Amino acid sequence: MQAGELALELSVAMRTDTGRRRAVNEDSALAAMPCFLVADGMGGHEAGDLASQAAVAAFASGIRPDERASVRAVNEALDAARVAVNRVAEGRERGAGCTLTGVVLVEHDHELYWLILNVGDSRVYLHRGSELRQLTVDHSLIEHAMAVGVEGEKLPPRNIITRALGSLDSVADTWLLPVETGARLLICSDGLTTELSDEQLRATLTMGGRAEAVAEELVRRANEAGGRDNITVVVVDVLAGGRAWHVGSDTSAPDTSQADETLTVTLPTRRV
Repeated sequence: MQAGELALELSVAMRTDTGRRRAVNEDSALAAMPCFLVADGMGGHEAGDLASQAAVAAFASGIRPDERASVRAVNEALDAARVAVNRVAEGRERGAGCTLTGVVLVEHDHELYWLILNVGDSRVYLHRGSELRQLTVDHSLIEHAMAVGVEGEKLPPRNIITRALGSLDSVADTWLLPVETGARLLICSDGLTTELSDEQLRATLTMGGRAEAVAEELVRRANEAGGRDNITVVVVDVLAGGRAWHVGSDTSAPDTSQADETLTVTLPTRRV
């Protein structure tokens, strides 16, 4: 951050819930500066809870707390998370794996950015004013089918994912997003988004007040809607110290020139 700028001030809340139909919570989360991450253990696999715990633990131990990180450090933590999840899967007949999504605060060219990362079908949303945008794109069979125009009854089930830590394809979508004062980030597992529509998310994020109240309300609404899966949400509010923003500014076309060469950068492929 340049001299004279306000110190970054965040308000953060995390809530996780087993839901109404699962006996075990396979979700794990990390909500401690500079990492805000959600990992969802792969359903139907042994030790999904251990896999998600291993993934977030790699970031907790690999990135220094309470400081902005570097893109290189995030790259190294991702590699460590892959190794940790593979170790959990070793020797298990059905393997183990997890999604991993979220943001890490990094400094690049003396500016603050969120480094967004995503493997699987957990999500990151950006909320500003009354506007909500899904930043990540699900790595799932249904998302791929919709991208090529499949509709209705021909669509595959929602729960088949095409990338995950612990699977053959564990490549993360990664890019840099400017840190903006007044912006709110929502990071969540699919236990939230299978129960609530984007419009319901937008309404709750707009009217919900402080981060703690919003996180609690989102989990409550997801359970009220059925609670068919584990539900984990992280809400991050930028209160001060970021750039100014205006409604309508583009977040859907990341600038690849900002990426550090140490990190494999892939961009989300969005439906037309």
